[in-house]
Amino acid sequence: MRRFELDDGVSSKFWEVGQAGCELHIRFGRIGTAGQSKPKTFADEATAAAALGKLVREKTAKGYVEAGAGAG
Repeated sequence: MRRFELDDGVSSKFWEVGQAGCELHIRFGRIGTAGQSKPKTFADEATAAAALGKLVREKTAKGYVEAGAGAG
């Protein structure tokens, strides 16, 4: 799972995403909590990969920064 964090002085949030075949596993919430999980299923792996890329671009545009050992 890739982990992204946002700490802008007002809020301290995380967002995690990982792909398993045609499914994206997303977890999000405030840093320090377990957060919420939300799976998303797509027609095929290529569509899921494209959606993952789009979601990552959206989060980084909002100021989230990739963190943790899985960065890269």
